[in-house]
Order: sequence, then C-alpha cells, then structure tokens
Amino acid sequence: MGAGVVAGRTRRRGGGAGMGLPELRLRRESEWFQNGSMNITVKNIPESVYRVMKREAKKKRRSLNAEIIRALETEAAEAERRRQLGNLRKELDRFAASLPPLAASVRLIRADRER
Repeated sequence: MGAGVVAGRTRRRGGGAGMGLPELRLRRESEWFQNGSMNITVKNIPESVYRVMKREAKKKRRSLNAEIIRALETEAAEAERRRQLGNLRKELDRFAASLPPLAASVRLIRADRER
C-alpha cells in the first residue's frame, strides 16, 4: 500500500487514497532510492544472455546482480566515451574549417623559406 518508483515513474501498489500527491510521493520515493541507488526489473532476458552472465559472475566470484551492475557500468562508461569522442570530432571539424586553405599555406611557407 504505497507508491514506488520504477525508472522515474510513480507506480502504485495496492490501493490507497491520496497516493500520487506530491508530498506522499516524495516521502515514498526515499524508500526506493537508498544510498543513491535505483532498482530496476529486467524481464524476458534471453536464455543465452542469462547463461553468459551467470558463467561470468561465477568465474569472477561475483553475484549475478554484481556482474549485471558491472556490465551496465561498463556500457555506460563506453557510451559516455563515445559521446565525448563525438563532441571532440565536431570541435576538430570546426577547428579544421577555421584554418586557411592548404594552397594559401603552401604560398606562405615558400615565401617564409625564401627570406
């Protein structure tokens, strides 16, 4: 008989008058977000993925939950790295576009060498 949060949305369990009021919602959310963590449920995991995750967890002496969290952390870090590389590429393209044309540079270098 309370509200829970799943991926940022309020979800009701059971009934209850007033559930969904901002004050009650904020109070209930703190029960779900302990230590800055979020709980999620993943359904319909393919059997092959489950077996691999279970095998890797056992090999690394981790729980299945810890192994899944590690995989998610790794993927999140990789996604952030790809985003940063994309931003750097755009910045490099802007810098390259601001440079004078190559033909103009060749003339300047030759004139500098002839001095």
